[in-house]
Amino acid sequence: MTPWAALASTHYIAANGSDSNDGASKSTPWVHAPGMPNCTGTCASYKPVAGDQFIFRGGDTWHFGNAAAVPYIGGTWNWAWSGSSGNPIIIGVDLTWFSGSSFARPVINGDNPLSTSFPSSCAYDESNRYFVTLNAVSYVTFDNFEFPGRCWAGQISSSAVIYLPGTSNIIISNCYFHGWTATPGSYDNFYAILGAGANADHNQFAYDIFDGSDSSRASGPNDPNCQWKVLPANNLCQSGQGIYFAAYDVHNCIFRYLSNMMVTTNTHTVHDNLFEYLYDTYGSGLQQHPNVLNNIANTAGQNIYFYNNIVRHTYVTEDIYLAVTNTAFVFNNVFYDDMNVPSFGIIATGCFRFNSVSNSAPTQAAFIFNNTIGDSNCQFNFDHANSPLTAWNGTATFQNNHFIGFSTAALSSVYSCPTTATCTIVDSGSEIFQTTVAANAQGYLAGNNYAPTLTSNATVGAGANASGQCATFSADSALCGGATGTYEATGNGGRIVVSPGITVVPRPSSGTWNAGAYEFGSASAGKPNPPTGLSAVVQ
Repeated sequence: MTPWAALASTHYIAANGSDSNDGASKSTPWVHAPGMPNCTGTCASYKPVAGDQFIFRGGDTWHFGNAAAVPYIGGTWNWAWSGSSGNPIIIGVDLTWFSGSSFARPVINGDNPLSTSFPSSCAYDESNRYFVTLNAVSYVTFDNFEFPGRCWAGQISSSAVIYLPGTSNIIISNCYFHGWTATPGSYDNFYAILGAGANADHNQFAYDIFDGSDSSRASGPNDPNCQWKVLPANNLCQSGQGIYFAAYDVHNCIFRYLSNMMVTTNTHTVHDNLFEYLYDTYGSGLQQHPNVLNNIANTAGQNIYFYNNIVRHTYVTEDIYLAVTNTAFVFNNVFYDDMNVPSFGIIATGCFRFNSVSNSAPTQAAFIFNNTIGDSNCQFNFDHANSPLTAWNGTATFQNNHFIGFSTAALSSVYSCPTTATCTIVDSGSEIFQTTVAANAQGYLAGNNYAPTLTSNATVGAGANASGQCATFSADSALCGGATGTYEATGNGGRIVVSPGITVVPRPSSGTWNAGAYEFGSASAGKPNPPTGLSAVVQ
């Protein structure tokens, strides 16, 4: 038995390493990691144990598509070892160790050229391949990798960069998925992350970026690569999907320029994310209608927490679709410039749809507090049965929301209940309604995500104090913490610039609150100047 087999240790991997090295220092790194098909020698003889760390040198590239490139992974990287609670295995980086002049994520490259068009063929067709598979393992953190250059040409049911069958307590963090391409005849069933199962797997996706701004997209409704062909002339048809099948905990991520952001079966917590530029899919056949979050099943008895998110510029008919088995808490979110596409005849327009599931409690509940809704296209629908989901059956309670641009200054204008016999709406008050003109005149603008700018603004001091419910609404008491902590994203191309969103101001334990998503304070008067020099490469 090798001397390290019984104890956790740190191992280093670099593009100029050798698998005959011991991998124990930055000066003697391996060139591959355990589980990579081309891992040989000392690398292949080592069996990872709980608490191990595998550190990749920043700025280096490992090749997935081009077998002639060095270093070549050799095929799907199959990770088969688990950590334990308190001693996870970490596959990641040391921010002080990198090639080049500054840190950049290590890259696992599909080796296909980046393009915003649909190439006639793939240089390396990755239709039926996964870059990384974590199969039936638990307590593994996979951190700070970049994944460009994937191309698919097949009419396949699914394909992904990272595949997580049968896993639990996995963390995928600080990863950057971008730069994929597809041929015109392919199906849009590519996922950045593909999970499995409708159970409480406790997997987390945190601080990840899913950005299709440098990926294949069609120019508009007259482009033969558009599927639905009902988009306004200036809108795109986009390729690529973010997370599919299992997304238990998703936070502090950026989703942008996608045809689907999340389709899930086990959603528990979604918070502090930026969702923007969602478009219809390209092609025809085996596509799903686009969603920010389509929660099509869920774990029995599990609550859903959706808070501190910004959802904007979504040109589809459905944003958030929640399968509620017990209680949904929806708070501190900002929605605007959403749902501006004619109905496809599939579903009713609405930012939020609430349904129950066959494994639900006898009745469900939803609490919709302190949200800012920036246009009247954004409705809350407590809906009829829509297979595989059953009809909503319960009570929805609204309080402290800011509604802009609705035709009627009454809560009845913001929701629909097709199943009136099983839908009860409770208005706990302190809702603020404004016309778009009035809101803009007070400084509620898209440029600052509709945050208040003056103490005289309509939402300031207009909300009821709900401090007693903060621990119930989420484990981190975010309802009291204020919104929103999401990141902003600007620019196109392979490197997007990220900067903080509106500065968070906590809500007081006594006295009135603001209505809407933001608690006003001197720090929240408009959008802060973004720092310079930040990039999606470094979190």
